Amino acid sequence: MSAPLSPSPTVVKLSPECQQYYQDVRIKNKYQGVVYKINKESNQMIIDKTFPNDCNFNELTQCFKENECCIIVFKYVISNSQSKLFFIYWGSETAPQTDKVLYSNAKLTLAITLKGIDIKIAGTKKSELTEEIFKERAIPKQA
Repeated sequence: MSAPLSPSPTVVKLSPECQQYYQDVRIKNKYQGVVYKINKESNQMIIDKTFPNDCNFNELTQCFKENECCIIVFKYVISNSQSKLFFIYWGSETAPQTDKVLYSNAKLTLAITLKGIDIKIAGTKKSELTEEIFKERAIPKQA
């Protein structure tokens, strides 16, 4: 006799403003970034926070909290005329396993929906998402 099937992962819906805020970052330059969180009551991806255009990298790293998960789209500025749009999955290694699964599934949905991302990166420890790592990913070394 086979084991009972485990319940399928919960599908997270995107709130209508998820795409709008993404366009505000990518095209309209209204924000430098946006933090997406899951509202567990409505099972919907919502906007948690936006970054002003003049924010520094330290403000981004403050979103990498212990015991939490989130998804961030952030415009990393390389120079006055160049930037790269990062899709960041943060799943703290100390976050509850159920949250990690939920955000991992939501990450796939969001990544498919948001067109024009330059670089995708994920981290479970702050040491995996340092500014040095962002620079290395944004400016590939010449051969």
